Amino acid sequence: MNAKQERQQKILELISDQSIARQEELSAALKDVGISTTQSTLSKDIKELGVVKVPDGDGGFRYRAPGAFVGADQRPLQGENLLQRELQDFVVSVEAVAQTLVLKTITGHAQGVCEAIDRAEWEEVAGTLAGENTIFILCRSPEACQNLEKRVWIQKTSSTN
Repeated sequence: MNAKQERQQKILELISDQSIARQEELSAALKDVGISTTQSTLSKDIKELGVVKVPDGDGGFRYRAPGAFVGADQRPLQGENLLQRELQDFVVSVEAVAQTLVLKTITGHAQGVCEAIDRAEWEEVAGTLAGENTIFILCRSPEACQNLEKRVWIQKTSSTN
């Protein structure tokens, strides 16, 4: 087994054994077992493994491996629900500049939010670029950018069901 396979196996073990809700917590848990990784690598591992966030029963969320038993009250967040949760939890500001929408996130969360936006396949979006705490969304027109800004704020401020 190579280092990537070992790291990904350990990720699955850790999220099965512990209630881990954030990448920072997962990174710390990996470090505790002797595996050091970057946020970018961890984000890629989570995506490749198909890890999802599910309600933890205490009003929060935790990572869950795909195919793990999901009870009636613990359905994985997907699609628009996942995007809405990502926007609510991690986006701190939104600003339209010409045809570009700039989203600021809590440090370390831009790539996850950006991935959720990409998966939503919004028609206004021509492309995205994420750093550590900033996402640039290139829109198809200035009007599309204004519409997307409103859409993001609505998603961010709506309550999840």
